[in-house]
Amino acid sequence: MRTLILLTLLTIYSNFTYAQSCTTPYRIVVLGSSTAEGMGATPNHGWVALYTQYLKSINANYQVYNLAVGGYTTYHINPTGYVPPTDRPAPDTAHNITKALSLQPDAIIINLPTNDVGRGYTLAEQQANYQRVISLATAQNVKVWVSTTQPRNDYTASMVANLKTMRDWTISYFGDKSIDFWTGMNQPNDSIKWAYSYGDGIHFNDSGHYVLYTRVVARGIPQALCNGTPPPPPVPVVLNSFTVTNSTNKLQLNWNTAYEKNVKRFLVQRSTDSVNFSALATVTATGNDSTGRSYTYLDTVIRKVKQFYRLDVIVADTHYIYSSIKSGMPDTAWGTPPPPQVPVVLNSFTVTNNTNKLQLNWSTAYEKNVKRFLVQRSTDSVNFSALATVTATGNDSTGRSYTYLDTVIRKVKQFYRLDVIVADTHYIYSSIKSGMPDTAYGTNTYFNITNLQVQQSKDKLQILWYSNNEKSTKQFIIEHSSDSLNWNVVGTLAAAGNYPGSRFYNFLDSTVYYRLQYYRLNMVTTTNLHFFSAVVKGMPDTMYTQPFRVATFTVTLQQSKAQLNWTTSAEKNTKNFTIERSRDTLTWQAIGTVNAASNSTTTRSYSFRDTATLTGTVYYRLNMLTHDNRRFFSKVVKFSFPAARIKASPAVPVVTSTNDVVQPVRLAPNPVQESSQLLGLPPGNHAVRIFDFSGRQIYFNPQFQAGRKIDAHLWTRGVYIVVVDEGQYRLKIVKQ
Repeated sequence: MRTLILLTLLTIYSNFTYAQSCTTPYRIVVLGSSTAEGMGATPNHGWVALYTQYLKSINANYQVYNLAVGGYTTYHINPTGYVPPTDRPAPDTAHNITKALSLQPDAIIINLPTNDVGRGYTLAEQQANYQRVISLATAQNVKVWVSTTQPRNDYTASMVANLKTMRDWTISYFGDKSIDFWTGMNQPNDSIKWAYSYGDGIHFNDSGHYVLYTRVVARGIPQALCNGTPPPPPVPVVLNSFTVTNSTNKLQLNWNTAYEKNVKRFLVQRSTDSVNFSALATVTATGNDSTGRSYTYLDTVIRKVKQFYRLDVIVADTHYIYSSIKSGMPDTAWGTPPPPQVPVVLNSFTVTNNTNKLQLNWSTAYEKNVKRFLVQRSTDSVNFSALATVTATGNDSTGRSYTYLDTVIRKVKQFYRLDVIVADTHYIYSSIKSGMPDTAYGTNTYFNITNLQVQQSKDKLQILWYSNNEKSTKQFIIEHSSDSLNWNVVGTLAAAGNYPGSRFYNFLDSTVYYRLQYYRLNMVTTTNLHFFSAVVKGMPDTMYTQPFRVATFTVTLQQSKAQLNWTTSAEKNTKNFTIERSRDTLTWQAIGTVNAASNSTTTRSYSFRDTATLTGTVYYRLNMLTHDNRRFFSKVVKFSFPAARIKASPAVPVVTSTNDVVQPVRLAPNPVQESSQLLGLPPGNHAVRIFDFSGRQIYFNPQFQAGRKIDAHLWTRGVYIVVVDEGQYRLKIVKQ
């Protein structure tokens, strides 16, 4: 059923989201590491497997060759004959660009997300490797698409910064031939988003791989191959020059274009280390200009150390390219000391109530070259943020009075101060003044809210309410809190305006939570009055993503038969357990079914007797089904019957990890820590697959040769099964 649903989704996706007018079958080769190999996904659910299914839905004669190998870096895919620097890996001639081109592909996709940074390779090394590989493909007229880096949990802050820099370079350098595998896959701290995490801090699960697959599809590779050219000419923008120069005691940016088409704006970004950039300003572009235009931007803040700048060029409201990075050194010696007379004297500064808002009033006794007052606000009198700018008179020997109304309705005590700007430079902060909003002001005759409540919606929360007899209503702002004190906006809904009856509203919070949550409505009228609803709370369905809480699962011998016993600590919407048996953890056989409890909050005990007469080692697992047809699997339990162990068929030699059966095919070293060699294979290519004990394939190489190393340093501890030539040889290897 799961496969049927996935294939249905793929069909819908290809037919409606990325419809193709090109049905010509092409040959595509994938180079990469463990993500492209499918690590983290269940069999046939890695992004390459999904993309292969998608291409074959366009034309069954598509051919996709996946040469990805776990642990590989940009050095491994360099051309055959390339001699790397000392301590850098040599190209793998069976999985590099030379091998890829020998397959006569129409396109190559490269997916090398994190290993280079993890092994300390510099950004310059990575970029040079990519350029070397791409130039070889370009010489043979083969188009190459390159994925960006991906978020990862176990890296230091500097390593994450390098990942992000490499991400930006990939997007800038490869343009429409880049594939974004970062945006939306990360938490705010740049670790892997929980919903996409396989659990090892490195790889994506099925859901994450599905997102990667959709982004590859979105690049429209078949259509690009059919067209036979890069994106239709001309390119949206050509940057001619970009410079940073001194302008008195500030830095000025100048750039010009040779051509623009649908260019919306330039985002000026600044950095102090050339790695971590933040947005500084937006400069509106001409939009369309066949002759090009010149632009300038003055960084009005006086800097004291070297600064770095770049331009983020926005075409049709979407990031197109980053410019090169330019630096500038401020003229710290510019200017003269201020005149003897102080430039400003603040007489007074107060905060008062104005209906349901807070108003600031201040006056000066004297002003000279005062440009503006920056109004700053805080809720704790320590951390201030900019609220508004009030223009000063500039020069006034008698002083002036000013006022500013904070139009946002506040519900708790607020603190304010003025940042006085003289000659475009911070001069002084005023004293800090506080004000308490009049929370009792006004009567809500606009919204009449009833039945406000929070309900579970699978693993999310839904807010429901009725509004009766609305008058001049504008919108509902849905606010969320995890402690009922600190609130943040999670969404908005348009209100009815004027409605004499009862109207129903609902809002689904898309975030998955794991403990009690609070919500309230911030209700806004057409005249910008704000009213707040009562606070309601709801508990998310924490069992939706894990409806079976299996506490124990054991197998014992009773009268020469296997007796399975298991308990659950809680269940929700559960239907049944299908007991499955396997000899090798690769192929599973259903041997019976036991009904589940449906819903339970207490310990439930279950048992099943395997009536088959068996010898040797057998594996068991529970295939668990919910009433809404979702499946979950228990851990795998290994059980050895006290009879003679299973002997290998002469046609299928078996080599155990303890070497108690001596065969010419073996793994050394075994147990393994970093890498192991598969020795004793006949000459020629062999298909090698490696599975963990849950049956998930973690390695596949269709052109493996004797003596080749298998990189195991990323494996978790445990026992793995190595299958050679579709079962001609089966071996076990232990990762320490």
